[in-house]
Amino acid sequence: MLEIDLRGDLYADKVHGCWLGKNAGGTLGAPVEQLYGRPEPLDVRWYPELREGGIPNDDLELQLIWLLALEEVGPALTARDLARYWLDHVGYNFDEYGMAKANLRLGLEPPLTGSHNNWFADCMGCPIRAEIWACVAPGAPRTAARYAFQDAILDHAGGESVYGELFNAALESAAFVVGDRRKLVDIGLSYVPESSRTAAAIRAAVAGFEAGLDRLETRRRVIAAAPHHVAQYSPINLGFQVIGLLYGDDFGDALCTTVNCGYDTDSSGAAVGAFLGILAGRSGLPEKWTAPLGEQIATNESWGGVRGLAGLVPDTLTELTERIRAVALRLNGQVVRTPEADLYADSSIADLWNRSPTTVVHSGPDVHVSVAHGDGPVVIPGQVKELTTVVRNTRRVPITVRAALAVPDGWKAPGRQEVELPAGASATLTWQVEAPDRTVLDVSNRLFLSLSPAGRPEPPAVPIVLLGASAYRVSGQDRSWREVYATGNAVPVDPGVRYLQTFAHAPRAVDAWLAVEATCAVRLWANGALVAEAPGPREIRPCHRGTPGSSGPVGLREGWNEIRIELVRGEGAPPAECHVLFATDDRFRAALTELGRTRFPWDLTRR
Repeated sequence: MLEIDLRGDLYADKVHGCWLGKNAGGTLGAPVEQLYGRPEPLDVRWYPELREGGIPNDDLELQLIWLLALEEVGPALTARDLARYWLDHVGYNFDEYGMAKANLRLGLEPPLTGSHNNWFADCMGCPIRAEIWACVAPGAPRTAARYAFQDAILDHAGGESVYGELFNAALESAAFVVGDRRKLVDIGLSYVPESSRTAAAIRAAVAGFEAGLDRLETRRRVIAAAPHHVAQYSPINLGFQVIGLLYGDDFGDALCTTVNCGYDTDSSGAAVGAFLGILAGRSGLPEKWTAPLGEQIATNESWGGVRGLAGLVPDTLTELTERIRAVALRLNGQVVRTPEADLYADSSIADLWNRSPTTVVHSGPDVHVSVAHGDGPVVIPGQVKELTTVVRNTRRVPITVRAALAVPDGWKAPGRQEVELPAGASATLTWQVEAPDRTVLDVSNRLFLSLSPAGRPEPPAVPIVLLGASAYRVSGQDRSWREVYATGNAVPVDPGVRYLQTFAHAPRAVDAWLAVEATCAVRLWANGALVAEAPGPREIRPCHRGTPGSSGPVGLREGWNEIRIELVRGEGAPPAECHVLFATDDRFRAALTELGRTRFPWDLTRR
């Protein structure tokens, strides 16, 4: 039986070491982080830049917010709770952060916030947030992984990154009671589906190490096992973490080995620093690497990367350690005891892998209901969207439930349904929802499912948000236009499409940032003025910030604004991938979710 005393010095030493090690690895890697992966490794041997408290990093900052959520919500914390803290305190809109925040602002709940319209669901935004769950569930990887899953689906549901956070959380939790690095990797791997690209990259790192290959050859094999051009692609970086953990001769060598693999260097470096910090404890970390950083926690609150945290989160690593200890005691009691076999994943973890990234679960006092959105929450004008709800009786007596789906004005409501539920039983109710035409369809459409249990108090209606598809016109060389609909930022463009036209209705004049990320050469105009043009073909990362040449400032006037795009492809070129994104023209690049994108200006004149 393995155990750790949460009131003891060893636990506190390991928690402190976790965060100090994470700070060291993140500070080493942050200045050399890449946007696109490169075939050649780096050559970093010491901090490229030093500041008191280290370089502020979302890897650590976001977990301060999760600590606050744990303190205020308690052990029953879910993704839905974390979503509210995200909206309150996170200013960042990088990549998947911006996609998830846009989905939240449109009214979606997790896991839809992470799965819908998220090109970056396989990136590193959530594996970097695993330490908090390991520290509050030390020696209990299954518990840590369950919390990590709730975190991950907020902005990565359905993506490889969910597995990356499960791996990190499980390995780090186990590291409180297991000292063998190779065994820790096996424990972490048990939390990852064997068929995943994350597992393939990690196994490539392990195989290279066990075969006696040098670090560079093992790095090449990790990249070959899960190739991707974006540096933040999580499977590759999880493999690099394992290279650093297994090949590193000591703390500094492990950090440099990891960071020199390249790609998302602050994230992978920070993770390995946390791994080794837990293993060695604060007392076992070398002063050479830790003394320059100090005890203070540096954040980006001064410019709004995170916000509203002054006086709410720890200022020092010592305070962070003690507040984590208080939460861990609340969750676990004084001593955590775990049989070694229970460090590995069981069927409850496999159940997490199999959860639908488009099904939202709502809990009630009498019945629980899950709402399955099929391939996503978007509706296209005139088409039928099928919603499948599973209603479960949570009581010990039979309940009769009368169900009705209320729809917005101008929509056709499906018929009411009634179901008899024996104690503990479930029933499936299917709803055929016909989307209205463009004149009625909005960007965000609120429906409400009422589940009235006969003879019992009336519960609140369950909100269901359906998003309206964005309306486009496309044409080829002959300039004959046809209408298409985009269910996200990606526009459906077949090989014959050369021109795209869409309209954005602004409720007021706004300084916007327009990004068009296309795999071919592109030119874009707003209200007749050229905004940007970029050569092609090229690899893309379609975030709200865009990339130089294919994005630029646009002054959107109140009312209708026309956007025209030309895709330029050579003869025989493959179909283009094209994404259109509107954001604020400031350092935050927040999605402009208030823009009307579901109709054309002439639609309203035809009503």
